[in-house]
Amino acid sequence: MKAHQLIMAGLPMIAVTYGLSRFSYGLMLPYINESIHMEQSTSGIISSLSYLAYCIAIVAVMVFSNKVKSKTILVTAGLSSVIGLGVIAISPNPAVLGLGIFIAGLSTGLSSPPYADIVSGHIERKLQNQTNSWINSGTSIGTAFTGIIAILMTDSWRETYLVFMIIAVLVLLTNYKVLPKHQKAEQEKAAGWSKKEWRRSTQLILASLLLGVSSSAYWTFSRDFIIQVESAPEYLGEWFWVIIGTAGLLGGTAGTVINKAGIKRAYRLSVFILATSSLLLGISPDHPMTGFLSPMLFGSAYIFVTGVLIVWGISVFRTNPSLGLGVPFLILALGQALGSILSGLIAGVFGYYFLFAGFSLIGYVSLVFKPAEVRQ
Repeated sequence: MKAHQLIMAGLPMIAVTYGLSRFSYGLMLPYINESIHMEQSTSGIISSLSYLAYCIAIVAVMVFSNKVKSKTILVTAGLSSVIGLGVIAISPNPAVLGLGIFIAGLSTGLSSPPYADIVSGHIERKLQNQTNSWINSGTSIGTAFTGIIAILMTDSWRETYLVFMIIAVLVLLTNYKVLPKHQKAEQEKAAGWSKKEWRRSTQLILASLLLGVSSSAYWTFSRDFIIQVESAPEYLGEWFWVIIGTAGLLGGTAGTVINKAGIKRAYRLSVFILATSSLLLGISPDHPMTGFLSPMLFGSAYIFVTGVLIVWGISVFRTNPSLGLGVPFLILALGQALGSILSGLIAGVFGYYFLFAGFSLIGYVSLVFKPAEVRQ
């Protein structure tokens, strides 16, 4: 299978599972609250359900990846996305909304690791970093798309989720037709991991956890915050998610940058920019320049740093690419689940300014970690 064919199938699936099924909740939250009134703490808890579902799904994939075909797992991911989006669209109360968010969240955990296995088994080695990074950048496409649809359909959030569901069906059918039916023999044998790999993964795990906590507030409450800032330009609230998603396309270059500059430099640069984006939102959200710069920096840095985590993880868990992607993304999601709950509580007590400035410091702390250079 050629790299561009896999990217054309994988990028839209990641766009659906991450952008539409998972991160769209933060975009739609102001509109959802107009019909399903929720406290900030309730909104944070519901957001955490998506990350919890992600964790459950990604653990299941890591356990059964050597027993179940990658294509089967990805079809299941597509189905959970379709069902979850449909439940969200018809949800009459927070409980049903939470159920839909949970089901849709399962799709994210099911979708990423299988692509790492397919890349490892079907794409030549020199193109693997770039292929993984570009597939991962589907998150930015999905995020930008949700923002554009939200602008076009204004506050019709139920209809918007129905549109998302239809798109998810189309992407599911495309992947079913395009993805390879069989796994390579060497891929099927790579079922386990070594103690040495787990010892080498300590910094990767701690970095992923802190980055998850640090980014959670932005994904859940950034747009709700910018809309509430009366002195902020109105266009920022409307185009905030589009800016994040469009800027995220720069994150697709992570594999190329790592190959040329090294993973340490790529990691430090992306983490610094990610933390700074949250700090800017916390100290000066109403300034036109910083209000635009913050989502642009966040979108590009988040996709870039997750691309770095993929390459870092696969370089650590060389015997199992699915595990190499699954471990950092699992810990990232655990951090985001914890962070979503904490951010809802903190925002309710101290306000959004304190929340974003405070969570940026967590991101800066993660700069202490140093990924080992990737052997080509």
